[in-house]
Amino acid sequence: MQRFIVALFLCAVLVSGSVWSLRVVEYTTEEIAQTIEAGQLQQAYAQWKDAQLLLGSLLLHDEIDQAERLFQRVLTAEYIESTTDYRIDCSELLTQLHHLPDLQRPSLKNLF
Repeated sequence: MQRFIVALFLCAVLVSGSVWSLRVVEYTTEEIAQTIEAGQLQQAYAQWKDAQLLLGSLLLHDEIDQAERLFQRVLTAEYIESTTDYRIDCSELLTQLHHLPDLQRPSLKNLF
């Protein structure tokens, strides 16, 4: 009986840790996306830099690197004042940020 209780406890810890990581990724990426949509790109990039350690421990590094490259493209387009490139890159960045929480969701797509 004691082994069963320990197993249930460990299962509960794993489930709660998974739910916590999903919520943290959702909250963080949504906050950054809202800042970008508000037109405050430098502040959004600062938020991104602050969250990279946490996100890097919860997500695949390829996905984090892709978002970083998109941030750099958006910042460059803003600097050279290319509105077309800025809008396209900003749209891609927002899509990538909204995609990151999907990596944490339990689904068959993520398992295989």
